Amino acid sequence: MRAALTTGPGQMGLYDLPAPEAGPGQVRVSVGVVGLCGGDIHIYRGQHPYATYPLVQGHEFCGTVLSFGPGYTGALRPGELVAIEPLLPCGTCFACRRRHPNCCSELKVMGAHVDGALAEEVVVPVSCCYPVGDLPAELAALVEPVSIGLQAVVRSGAAAGDQVLVLGAGPIGQAVTICAADRGAEVMVVDKLANRLELASHLGASRVVDVSHESVEGAVKSWTSGDGPAVVVEATGVPALIRQAADVVAPSGTVVVVGISMEDVALSVLDFTRKELNILGSRNNAGLFAEAVETVRRSPKRVAQLITHRFPFEEAPRAMELLRDHPEKAEKVLVTLGERAEAH
Repeated sequence: MRAALTTGPGQMGLYDLPAPEAGPGQVRVSVGVVGLCGGDIHIYRGQHPYATYPLVQGHEFCGTVLSFGPGYTGALRPGELVAIEPLLPCGTCFACRRRHPNCCSELKVMGAHVDGALAEEVVVPVSCCYPVGDLPAELAALVEPVSIGLQAVVRSGAAAGDQVLVLGAGPIGQAVTICAADRGAEVMVVDKLANRLELASHLGASRVVDVSHESVEGAVKSWTSGDGPAVVVEATGVPALIRQAADVVAPSGTVVVVGISMEDVALSVLDFTRKELNILGSRNNAGLFAEAVETVRRSPKRVAQLITHRFPFEEAPRAMELLRDHPEKAEKVLVTLGERAEAH
């Protein structure tokens, strides 16, 4: 089979690799569409702490079931389109035993720790496959990033009528916006890029703030009548914005940090008790992938607007370079391997 193989920092090419075979508990899948994200760029640049080369990247994907390993008697059938959850937890560590496989101490993620989906075929555990019915393949590939946003929203406890502030309108911030709006929350999104803010307004944000022209503190105060939002989701990983989240959230409110950074952040100790703050981290998703499928099914037009670029499989290296060189222009870049099933 053909695969796009990353052989070193900034080096990706198409190679012939042996086709995989499904073992017990596994399914062989013909890959349809793969989404690329910022994590893929960290690997491509050689900045990921766990990835090694050579590696087949790609962890946001869908595909068509081809065949099963020995002994399979479940409900999946050949020909079904499935979204793939790329997490491979150990199942036995402390986090796994507490039903938090998303932060398993031995977690492996397809396309990062082990080979992923930028190949004509993959073999994955049957348990990672979620049928999507008549969803277009492009939308099925976006279930994974939506699940990241859903995890942050569920962690926050946001409910219908709550005011939710999202700091950062990149792909994950946009996924948070979709999921919070889907739950009936009122959403404000903050960013410095006008194109991203315009997109957020189409994805369910009732208010957007361009920090190049407007004070976040002033906008939040006006929007919440001085109370502060019940929830702030920080989707950039910038330490100053994490501090800002703690500053503007309402007393008794919740801050969820889903952005990633290796930097430290300083917070006022007094705010923890004065506001009785809840400050939570959010990683991947914990048992929410099936709900993410349903979220996409309820909001297909919103989710489809995340797609900014499409490339055929043969141009996967060019797709990666675009995302690396122009992240401000690319929300979601898709690579199509199977028959194109575009979302409209």
